[in-house]
Amino acid sequence: FIGEVNLFFNFNRRCFSYCAPLRVPVELPILLRLLCRTLPPKSVSEEQRQRQEYAEILEKARKKEQLEMKQRQRELKEQLKREEQLSASVKEWSQEILPHWNELKSTKRVKELWENGLPPCVRGRVWQLAIGNDLNVTEGSNGEGECPEPSDELNGESANHEGTVELIHLDVARTFPTLGIFQKGGPFYDLLLSILSAYACYRPDVGYVQGMSFVAAVLLLNLDLYEAFVAFCNLLNRPTLLAFFRVQQSDMERYFLAYDTYFKLSLPNLHSHFVNLDVRPELYLIDWLYTLFARSLPLEITCRVWDLFLRDGDLYLFDTALGVLCTYESTLLTMDFDRVVQFLTRLPERIDANELFKRIRQVRSRVDKERQILFSRLVDDRITMAG
Repeated sequence: FIGEVNLFFNFNRRCFSYCAPLRVPVELPILLRLLCRTLPPKSVSEEQRQRQEYAEILEKARKKEQLEMKQRQRELKEQLKREEQLSASVKEWSQEILPHWNELKSTKRVKELWENGLPPCVRGRVWQLAIGNDLNVTEGSNGEGECPEPSDELNGESANHEGTVELIHLDVARTFPTLGIFQKGGPFYDLLLSILSAYACYRPDVGYVQGMSFVAAVLLLNLDLYEAFVAFCNLLNRPTLLAFFRVQQSDMERYFLAYDTYFKLSLPNLHSHFVNLDVRPELYLIDWLYTLFARSLPLEITCRVWDLFLRDGDLYLFDTALGVLCTYESTLLTMDFDRVVQFLTRLPERIDANELFKRIRQVRSRVDKERQILFSRLVDDRITMAG
């Protein structure tokens, strides 16, 4: 679905790029001369000055037109290059990597391709393989992993309280509102309700927590209904997400502590500024983690974050958080408490994807070994207990 949307906009950008630039009408000098005949005579110096100004205006317009044309040509060339790379990448993923997934998934070449973002047409399949099905969730089986049909609706007994049903309906209506496909009457409304309702039945120990709707929605945009449900169950069973969705305060505090230390090592100046303002990680990090950045970042960037999160593991979520802070560090350093919190809970709609992922790589490379040791010490015992 996302791939189709991108193709639509790419096609329109290509069309607009061929539009002829505005030109100064040939008749304009003639009209100006006719107009000048009705005005009082000018001095020779005034006439020369105005001719010079007019010539300068035309020259500026000509140079601007040339620059714009060169810019359009560069953009078109870059777009064609991206399309060629995407086509080659799709072919390599489809014909070479996916058929031999277990043998190739950890190779250097696959990791390099993965780093640049997965092609939309293979993204769902790669996500499905990367998430796996450790819970053995199966459709209609009698085994331990048996789950409700994704079309099941919550009832009073399975949901515990009617409030869960109401909360799910409210959150679904607020999920990606600009897309207009998850709201009532939209093509994905019932599908999203089904996944969230079925999960609340399948995992009554977790139930429904605000933020889940965004996670399930992103999966639905890339997978079929049942595939999305299986992926959703297994994704939320990851140690970090399970700790937060179960609202286990002691475990959440351990993650916040690990993140804060990582923050201090990576961006000491900004960390000091946040400490002085008393901007604690939970003020902004909870929303980012509960929605896996789907509510905070543009959808295509969110999918690229997920690409690497599913490749590198839970720690990449904290890498992304610091990458966002690094991207806006100079801006955040000028803000007070209220503005910082408002900014981080409502990030700019337009974000340079290349710049963001560059910053994420920078943050990781600065303290790569330290961050791994840090999280293994503070978090791994939580993972062991969850296992």
